[in-house]
Amino acid sequence: MTTVRGILRSTETAESEGEGPDLSSAGTAAIAGIDLEQFELLQANTVGSKATGESTEKAVARSRAQQPHEATGKNYDDAIRAYLEPIPNGWRSLYVTVEG
Repeated sequence: MTTVRGILRSTETAESEGEGPDLSSAGTAAIAGIDLEQFELLQANTVGSKATGESTEKAVARSRAQQPHEATGKNYDDAIRAYLEPIPNGWRSLYVTVEG
């Protein structure tokens, strides 16, 4: 028997826009709109800037949600198929280890 084990990660993302009198304030406001306990910040970019210095920033983050996942089969082909087929939409496998 062959066992495939791995970790699934949610593909859910969060976005937030923030405005401020300068880039720093706008970035801080954009990041403040994301729950950083549930999401990991990926990037913050300027999406608008006025001649007066007022700016708009957009922050993008991905979910921190993960869960273990495993499957067993009589050989590698059966085990990896059993591992991959039930992965629900909105989740992806980060890596796998194989035993057997």
